[in-house]
Amino acid sequence: MNSNSRFAAVLTAAGMLAGLLGGLGVLPANAAVAQVPATVETAPVHGTGDAADDAAIWIHPTDPARSTVIGTDKSTDGHGLVVYDLSGRELFYYPDGRMNNVDVRYNFPLGSSRVGLVGASNRVRSLDFYKVNESDRSLTKVGSFAPTANIATPRGFSFYHSPDTGKYYAYVTDVGKVEQWELDGSTGSVTGKLVRSWTVSGPAHTEGLVADDEMKRLYIAQEDIGGIWRIGAEPGDPTAGTRVVSTTESGGDIVQDIKGISIYYGSGGAGYLLAASQGSNRFHAYARDDNRPLGAFAIPAGNGIDAVTGMDGIDVTNFGVGGPFPQGFFVTQDTSNDTGNQNFKLVPWQSIAAAYSPALLVDPAYDQRKIGAGTSTPPPPGDTTPPETTITSGPPASSTSTSASFAFTSTEANSTFQCSLDGAARAGCTSPQGYAGLTVASHTFSVWATDPAGNTDPTPATQTWSVTSSPPGGGAGIVRESVSQATNTTAATTLRIPKPANVAQGDLLVGCVSLTGGTIGAAGVPAGWTGLASATSIANPKVYGYFKVATASEPPEYAWTTSSTTSGGGIARYSGALGPDTAATSGAGPAASAGTVPAVATSTANAMLVGCMSVNSSSVTLTSPDGMNQAVETGERRFELADGIQVAAGASGAKTWKFSAAREWAGWLAALRPKAP
Repeated sequence: MNSNSRFAAVLTAAGMLAGLLGGLGVLPANAAVAQVPATVETAPVHGTGDAADDAAIWIHPTDPARSTVIGTDKSTDGHGLVVYDLSGRELFYYPDGRMNNVDVRYNFPLGSSRVGLVGASNRVRSLDFYKVNESDRSLTKVGSFAPTANIATPRGFSFYHSPDTGKYYAYVTDVGKVEQWELDGSTGSVTGKLVRSWTVSGPAHTEGLVADDEMKRLYIAQEDIGGIWRIGAEPGDPTAGTRVVSTTESGGDIVQDIKGISIYYGSGGAGYLLAASQGSNRFHAYARDDNRPLGAFAIPAGNGIDAVTGMDGIDVTNFGVGGPFPQGFFVTQDTSNDTGNQNFKLVPWQSIAAAYSPALLVDPAYDQRKIGAGTSTPPPPGDTTPPETTITSGPPASSTSTSASFAFTSTEANSTFQCSLDGAARAGCTSPQGYAGLTVASHTFSVWATDPAGNTDPTPATQTWSVTSSPPGGGAGIVRESVSQATNTTAATTLRIPKPANVAQGDLLVGCVSLTGGTIGAAGVPAGWTGLASATSIANPKVYGYFKVATASEPPEYAWTTSSTTSGGGIARYSGALGPDTAATSGAGPAASAGTVPAVATSTANAMLVGCMSVNSSSVTLTSPDGMNQAVETGERRFELADGIQVAAGASGAKTWKFSAAREWAGWLAALRPKAP
């Protein structure tokens, strides 16, 4: 890598045999090239020109569908890290420097916790480190240090976790120079100690790096005619390497420049070394064990996405993350994006594997999240702090459905969970946890997290809801069907919120937009949306509410124009709702540990109460009012939408959100009228 998330595949028996019979190990550069178009592309990076460089995949510890791609922007005008979801949508942007290469490891001991660690080479002469916040997938910077003066411009970067000692290392390169740093997070901040440095023989330009954490190998790519070198990854290993891949100028199979390299991990030592050939617009696969060549693939135009050319960094995962990637995916930088700045392209691994002849196998057994767990390095001493458990999604407060599904997370990586329904004995469970055949009654779901040190959350996360028969008159009632959200973590004048999933004509969309300051004028509201409520009496936050009845053809996203500010927003989609019932209410106040919004009066039974609350914080946790459940929550611009059915017509009572710390707040409350049965 460039980046190296831990990933898995094995060779077919036929593929192994073909490699042995083909035997002498070199394929011609003009051999048949598999053609595999991308299925997802990310939003463009912020910088212009040669900006995007490398990408790393982070796998969510409990909900793989919420995994992310972390990309670098090395430009001078848009520099930093960008976090994308698996649809390619930008979640977060951190303009922290000219980030070149990026990598991810799991279970890094930071203070008394184990965290997912992101590391990047910063061209302004530093190695920068971030922990991944699993609840919202944001990054928090947890350390930075400079390499020695030998590394004039940090370029290549890779983590390495030693299976012998359990220690974590960072490698960095620049023009033939390589340094290995031992990482320490015991103080809660990442620091480094230089343990090895050397110069690679041959052409000077070295950038692509990847470490094999099981075979204890480091691979270094020389961009020109050098090829790929393999050396021992442990700090005491000799620095004289073996050239295992050669360019065509030296009689090998790959055309210079060699850019990103990555490891596809398989069970029992199987898998692949993957390399990007910028000079041929191809990607090459080599056997992980003896590095013999297995052929190349290209990413042509298809699925409405342009071809990949002039590529740089790459990454790959075997791990099934749902959606178009049930068996993992491959990601690459694309130099010539057809619209806008450079970006990254994502390709299903199963498509790449099937395009080879003989096919590459798909092996989902390897779990990179276990690296660093259960090694010879014990958990940090003194870890007696239990994790906090959070339910991230569940059924509405009242539902006619006799089934329910809950998603949940822990504040500590690699936690296990126990679940209970209606006071039954706890049983091991994983997110999401589903139940079927529920009776018409009130039910309570509880879940406890236990961290790797054995500490169990003493207060479970709970959710109570009711399974009801049809509302009076036999109608189906109002049901929250899906949600969407977006966040601008840096000041911007447009907030784009995606359309919720499966919107149908006649659905009612309710949106909330939260600003750290500034305003939204009438001209800044997307077409078709109507103001529902606003709370703008204090400087920060300011909260706006809107609604829209969906048409037969809705756009893929809705754009609000705001003053230049950080912002966040969410949309909830409801079926069975006619529109607002009565006038909404709003409230705002100075720093406090709770915020209360005045009651609304409903004119009909089974109205849906919908409220939005925002606080002046990116870290404070919000607890929904009694009788209401979280529908949408974003962490960086901390706010939530919550809802719940009010069975009887009349006053709802004031609704109070609780905060984990005192903050300024603003919120609104509205009621939705059900459609006639």
